[in-house]
Amino acid sequence: MAVNISSGRKCAFALGGELLWLPLLLFFLLMSSAVLRADSRGALEKAVDLVQQGRLEEADQQARLALSNPQTRAGACSVLGTIRFQQKQLSASASFFQEAIKLNPRLLGARLSLAEVYTLQGKQDRAVTLFRQVLNLDSSNVTARLALARAETEKGNYQQSLNLAKPVFPAFQQSPDGLLILAANYARLHDRTAAAGLANYWRQLPGIEPEWSIKFALLLAESGAVPQAIETLERLKQNGPMSYELAFNLAGVYLLKNDLSRALDYYDEALKLNPQALPALHHAAGISEQRSEFERALSYWIRAKKIEPDNPDILLGFGRVCLKMDLLEDAEPALSRAVSLRPDDPSYKFTLAAAKTGKRQFEAAQALLEEILKGRESDSQLQYGLGAVLYLEGHLPDATAHLRESIRLQPDQVGSYYYLALIARDQGNDPEAIRILEKLLQEHPGHSQAREVLGSLLMSAQQYPEAEHNLQEAVRLNPKSVKANYQLGLLLARMGKKEESDKQLEIAKSLRKEDEETSRLQLRLLDPDQ
Repeated sequence: MAVNISSGRKCAFALGGELLWLPLLLFFLLMSSAVLRADSRGALEKAVDLVQQGRLEEADQQARLALSNPQTRAGACSVLGTIRFQQKQLSASASFFQEAIKLNPRLLGARLSLAEVYTLQGKQDRAVTLFRQVLNLDSSNVTARLALARAETEKGNYQQSLNLAKPVFPAFQQSPDGLLILAANYARLHDRTAAAGLANYWRQLPGIEPEWSIKFALLLAESGAVPQAIETLERLKQNGPMSYELAFNLAGVYLLKNDLSRALDYYDEALKLNPQALPALHHAAGISEQRSEFERALSYWIRAKKIEPDNPDILLGFGRVCLKMDLLEDAEPALSRAVSLRPDDPSYKFTLAAAKTGKRQFEAAQALLEEILKGRESDSQLQYGLGAVLYLEGHLPDATAHLRESIRLQPDQVGSYYYLALIARDQGNDPEAIRILEKLLQEHPGHSQAREVLGSLLMSAQQYPEAEHNLQEAVRLNPKSVKANYQLGLLLARMGKKEESDKQLEIAKSLRKEDEETSRLQLRLLDPDQ
């Protein structure tokens, strides 16, 4: 019994000892788990701080410590995904973010980061899917709405993009990304008023890169908000150094405003910064030509031609300006070369035909025009050009047919009416010629050639006061016209104004002795509105 009792006590003691140590064991186990959790959270926090400091290797080590705890594993995967992203290891980055989302589907940051990785990998559909998932979890998430709105804009769904922006519109207005998206949508929807209103918000953004301001200004200009575009670029010029891109785009917006002088000044400014810039040379030449500053235009084309001697657009511009300056020997080879480089463009052949006309190579000009007219019978300018050349060749019935067809296709023009008047005159029908010219001048009183011909016809009809008025106007409009000055001198003599006649005839003699009427035919052939 003693033994039994003793044995019983021993067992009881042993059991009591185990019961005594069990709470201690549990306590130590719980304490170790708590320490582990605390260490994992601390490691994760350190990893985040190290990533922000750019110490990626140390951050990697701390994040891996946090992987051991299920409660911090998702966060650790997200941090490791960020580290791999900054190391430009996109595939590894995507794998970590995918694991983080799998462990914790409500990690919005991981979804947004993974969407950015997919965007860089060109996997746009996957990125859009993730951004939509973020909106399902947080409908006010600005980053996701920005990304989705941008995607809709790029697909041409401008109203859908605006609908996505609407719930967080103030955030879009305070973000350069958001304002660019809104400006692009308004530009494509032609909402000038809404686009103009964005300029005030852009002005308030601090530290914007010049490239972004230029892009924003161009979107404003595209929408029609040209004053706001100019103001944006001019402010950028005041706040920093001038660049070629800024000068070039300032020129462009002033051109949209039709301020040709300011536009040309800025193109010159751009060319000082980049003398080899062909777009600036091209635009500057075009503006100079539009302002009839042909020598200046020619200087730009010569510079451009030195840079790219076989550029067909440059050869066309060079040849066209030479043509307007009566430099036919320079115009023809340049235009011939341009046509050989771009044989399917009718505008090139038309301009070459004008040069051939100027050189009295009428058959060659006719062949070019007939070639490009095939299949383009509804082109009023081509009909006009062929009619003008046929007139110069003396084919009056055929010329009349083409000129009348040109007028039928485009009633509001000058050249065809002018040549029809010449045909009527040459056929001995002066009253019809006078009627056509008087009607033409009612609509276009500044047409000097029509004034000149009408004055001569009225002089032949002995309608001297009306003839004097038209010839005086012809001389005023074109003081260097030999024929207008000479005809006026003859008229004044017939009217008994000998002193005035002698003076006018002396002016005519002092002018360069060339057939100006013929030398300017190519201008009217170039443009039926001339």
